Amino acid sequence: MSIDSLELPQDAPPELKTAIDDAIRDTFGRHGTAAFASSREATVLHETGHAIVGAHEGFKIREVTICEQALLNGGGSIWTGRCEEAAQKWTTGPDTTADEDLRRARFIVAGLAGEAVMGRDKPGSSLDELALSQFVGVNAAAKLADPTLTDAKYDAYVQQLWHEKVWDETVAILRKNREAFIQLANCLHQQKRVDGVKLRKILRKIEIRGSTT
Repeated sequence: MSIDSLELPQDAPPELKTAIDDAIRDTFGRHGTAAFASSREATVLHETGHAIVGAHEGFKIREVTICEQALLNGGGSIWTGRCEEAAQKWTTGPDTTADEDLRRARFIVAGLAGEAVMGRDKPGSSLDELALSQFVGVNAAAKLADPTLTDAKYDAYVQQLWHEKVWDETVAILRKNREAFIQLANCLHQQKRVDGVKLRKILRKIEIRGSTT
Protein backbone atom coordinates (compact mmCIF):
# COMPACT_ATOMS: atom_id res chain seq x y z
CA MET A 1 0.00 0.00 0.00
CA SER A 2 1.22 3.49 -0.80
CA ILE A 3 0.03 6.01 1.73
CA ASP A 4 0.16 8.81 -0.84
CA SER A 5 -1.75 7.16 -3.65
CA LEU A 6 -4.69 7.44 -1.33
CA GLU A 7 -7.41 4.84 -1.69
CA LEU A 8 -10.43 5.11 0.55
CA PRO A 9 -11.66 1.95 2.29
CA GLN A 10 -14.23 0.09 0.22
CA ASP A 11 -16.86 0.62 2.89
CA ALA A 12 -16.14 4.33 3.30
CA PRO A 13 -19.35 6.36 3.25
CA PRO A 14 -19.98 8.78 0.34
CA GLU A 15 -19.94 11.60 2.88
CA LEU A 16 -16.19 11.12 3.33
CA LYS A 17 -15.39 11.82 -0.30
CA THR A 18 -17.84 14.73 -0.22
CA ALA A 19 -16.11 16.14 2.86
CA ILE A 20 -12.72 15.89 1.15
CA ASP A 21 -14.00 17.58 -2.01
CA ASP A 22 -15.66 20.35 0.02
CA ALA A 23 -12.49 20.97 2.04
CA ILE A 24 -10.39 21.21 -1.12
CA ARG A 25 -12.89 23.54 -2.78
CA ASP A 26 -13.14 25.77 0.29
CA THR A 27 -9.37 25.97 0.76
CA PHE A 28 -8.84 26.77 -2.90
CA GLY A 29 -11.46 29.51 -2.70
CA ARG A 30 -9.81 31.11 0.32
CA HIS A 31 -6.13 30.65 -0.49
CA GLY A 32 -5.80 29.84 -4.20
CA THR A 33 -3.37 27.40 -5.76
CA ALA A 34 -0.54 28.47 -3.43
CA ALA A 35 -2.25 26.58 -0.62
CA PHE A 36 -1.54 23.30 -2.41
CA ALA A 37 2.06 23.97 -3.47
CA SER A 38 4.33 21.07 -2.59
CA SER A 39 8.04 21.81 -2.53
CA ARG A 40 10.76 19.20 -2.53
CA GLU A 41 11.52 19.95 1.12
CA ALA A 42 7.89 19.62 2.21
CA THR A 43 7.49 16.38 0.27
CA VAL A 44 10.59 14.91 1.90
CA LEU A 45 9.25 15.78 5.36
CA HIS A 46 5.84 14.39 4.47
CA GLU A 47 7.07 10.98 3.35
CA THR A 48 9.55 10.79 6.20
CA GLY A 49 6.73 11.46 8.66
CA HIS A 50 4.75 8.51 7.29
CA ALA A 51 7.77 6.21 7.50
CA ILE A 52 8.77 7.12 11.05
CA VAL A 53 5.27 6.86 12.49
CA GLY A 54 4.49 3.74 10.45
CA ALA A 55 7.56 2.00 11.85
CA HIS A 56 6.63 3.06 15.38
CA GLU A 57 3.12 1.64 14.93
CA GLY A 58 4.52 -1.69 13.79
CA PHE A 59 3.86 -1.38 10.05
CA LYS A 60 6.55 -2.73 7.72
CA ILE A 61 7.77 0.11 5.49
CA ARG A 62 9.30 -1.13 2.23
CA GLU A 63 10.51 2.09 0.61
CA VAL A 64 10.14 5.86 0.63
CA THR A 65 10.41 7.89 -2.57
CA ILE A 66 9.95 11.39 -3.93
CA CYS A 67 9.79 12.58 -7.53
CA GLU A 68 9.28 15.77 -9.50
CA GLN A 69 6.37 15.93 -11.93
CA ALA A 70 6.04 18.52 -14.68
CA LEU A 71 2.69 20.29 -15.00
CA LEU A 72 0.94 20.69 -18.32
CA ASN A 73 1.21 23.83 -20.44
CA GLY A 74 4.49 24.94 -18.96
CA GLY A 75 3.01 25.36 -15.51
CA GLY A 76 6.19 24.42 -13.69
CA SER A 77 6.42 21.29 -11.58
CA ILE A 78 5.36 19.77 -8.30
CA TRP A 79 6.93 17.23 -5.99
CA THR A 80 5.11 14.08 -5.00
CA GLY A 81 6.11 11.03 -3.01
CA ARG A 82 5.21 7.58 -1.76
CA CYS A 83 5.68 5.67 1.45
CA GLU A 84 5.22 2.01 0.60
CA GLU A 85 3.87 -0.30 3.27
CA ALA A 86 4.28 -4.07 2.85
CA ALA A 87 0.58 -4.68 3.50
CA GLN A 88 -1.49 -4.15 0.37
CA LYS A 89 -4.88 -3.73 2.02
CA TRP A 90 -6.26 -2.35 5.23
CA THR A 91 -9.69 -1.88 6.69
CA THR A 92 -11.54 -0.09 9.47
CA GLY A 93 -14.93 -0.93 10.86
CA PRO A 94 -16.70 -3.45 13.10
CA ASP A 95 -14.01 -6.07 12.61
CA THR A 96 -11.11 -3.85 13.73
CA THR A 97 -10.26 -2.85 17.28
CA ALA A 98 -10.10 0.73 18.49
CA ASP A 99 -6.34 0.36 18.91
CA GLU A 100 -5.96 -0.79 15.30
CA ASP A 101 -8.04 2.16 14.13
CA LEU A 102 -5.98 4.66 16.12
CA ARG A 103 -2.70 3.19 14.88
CA ARG A 104 -3.93 3.46 11.29
CA ALA A 105 -5.24 6.99 11.83
CA ARG A 106 -1.83 8.10 13.11
CA PHE A 107 -0.04 6.56 10.14
CA ILE A 108 -2.41 8.26 7.70
CA VAL A 109 -1.97 11.74 9.18
CA ALA A 110 1.77 11.36 9.82
CA GLY A 111 2.73 12.99 6.51
CA LEU A 112 0.93 16.20 7.43
CA ALA A 113 2.41 16.03 10.93
CA GLY A 114 5.88 15.66 9.43
CA GLU A 115 5.39 18.89 7.51
CA ALA A 116 3.82 20.65 10.49
CA VAL A 117 6.53 19.88 13.06
CA MET A 118 9.08 21.44 10.70
CA GLY A 119 6.87 24.42 9.82
CA ARG A 120 6.45 23.48 6.15
CA ASP A 121 2.72 22.71 6.01
CA LYS A 122 0.28 24.81 3.98
CA PRO A 123 -3.51 25.32 4.26
CA GLY A 124 -4.09 22.76 1.52
CA SER A 125 -1.59 20.18 2.73
CA SER A 126 -2.93 16.62 2.81
CA LEU A 127 -6.61 17.51 3.19
CA ASP A 128 -7.55 14.04 1.95
CA GLU A 129 -5.33 12.25 4.45
CA LEU A 130 -6.53 14.53 7.25
CA ALA A 131 -10.16 13.73 6.51
CA LEU A 132 -9.49 10.00 6.22
CA SER A 133 -7.57 9.98 9.50
CA GLN A 134 -10.48 11.70 11.22
CA PHE A 135 -12.90 9.20 9.68
CA VAL A 136 -10.89 6.28 11.06
CA GLY A 137 -10.77 8.09 14.39
CA VAL A 138 -14.57 8.23 14.42
CA ASN A 139 -14.63 4.44 14.14
CA ALA A 140 -12.29 4.18 17.12
CA ALA A 141 -14.45 6.56 19.12
CA ALA A 142 -17.57 4.49 18.43
CA LYS A 143 -15.87 1.53 20.12
CA LEU A 144 -14.56 3.48 23.12
CA ALA A 145 -17.21 6.07 23.95
CA ASP A 146 -19.71 5.74 26.75
CA PRO A 147 -22.96 4.72 25.00
CA THR A 148 -24.96 6.93 27.35
CA LEU A 149 -23.35 10.18 26.11
CA THR A 150 -25.64 12.77 24.62
CA ASP A 151 -25.09 13.69 20.97
CA ALA A 152 -23.30 16.91 21.88
CA LYS A 153 -21.00 15.22 24.38
CA TYR A 154 -20.34 12.37 21.98
CA ASP A 155 -19.30 14.79 19.22
CA ALA A 156 -16.95 16.53 21.68
CA TYR A 157 -15.54 13.14 22.71
CA VAL A 158 -14.85 12.20 19.08
CA GLN A 159 -12.94 15.43 18.48
CA GLN A 160 -10.99 15.16 21.74
CA LEU A 161 -10.05 11.55 21.07
CA TRP A 162 -8.68 12.36 17.62
CA HIS A 163 -6.68 15.36 18.82
CA GLU A 164 -5.23 13.58 21.85
CA LYS A 165 -4.78 10.03 20.60
CA VAL A 166 -4.07 10.68 16.93
CA TRP A 167 -2.67 14.14 16.19
CA ASP A 168 -0.90 14.84 19.50
CA GLU A 169 0.56 11.34 19.69
CA THR A 170 1.71 11.46 16.07
CA VAL A 171 3.55 14.72 16.70
CA ALA A 172 5.05 13.27 19.89
CA ILE A 173 6.30 10.20 17.99
CA LEU A 174 8.08 12.39 15.45
CA ARG A 175 9.65 14.57 18.12
CA LYS A 176 10.77 11.57 20.15
CA ASN A 177 12.39 10.08 17.05
CA ARG A 178 13.84 13.32 15.74
CA GLU A 179 17.29 11.82 15.08
CA ALA A 180 15.88 9.10 12.83
CA PHE A 181 13.49 11.61 11.25
CA ILE A 182 16.31 13.97 10.28
CA GLN A 183 18.55 11.14 9.09
CA LEU A 184 15.88 9.66 6.83
CA ALA A 185 14.86 13.10 5.55
CA ASN A 186 18.45 13.89 4.62
CA CYS A 187 18.85 10.56 2.80
CA LEU A 188 15.59 11.03 0.91
CA HIS A 189 16.49 14.58 -0.07
CA GLN A 190 19.79 13.41 -1.50
CA GLN A 191 18.73 10.16 -3.18
CA LYS A 192 14.96 10.51 -3.86
CA ARG A 193 14.54 6.86 -2.87
CA VAL A 194 15.44 5.03 0.32
CA ASP A 195 14.81 1.32 0.71
CA GLY A 196 16.51 -1.94 1.55
CA VAL A 197 19.28 -2.11 4.11
CA LYS A 198 19.63 1.66 4.44
CA LEU A 199 15.96 2.16 5.25
CA ARG A 200 15.86 -0.76 7.67
CA LYS A 201 18.95 0.54 9.46
CA ILE A 202 17.32 3.91 10.08
CA LEU A 203 13.92 2.56 11.07
CA ARG A 204 15.50 0.00 13.38
CA LYS A 205 16.29 2.89 15.73
CA ILE A 206 12.58 3.44 16.34
CA GLU A 207 10.93 1.64 19.23
CA ILE A 208 7.83 -0.19 18.07
CA ARG A 209 4.67 0.63 20.03
CA GLY A 210 4.11 -1.97 22.73
CA SER A 211 7.64 -3.37 22.48
CA THR A 212 9.26 -4.31 25.78
CA THR A 213 12.80 -4.53 24.39
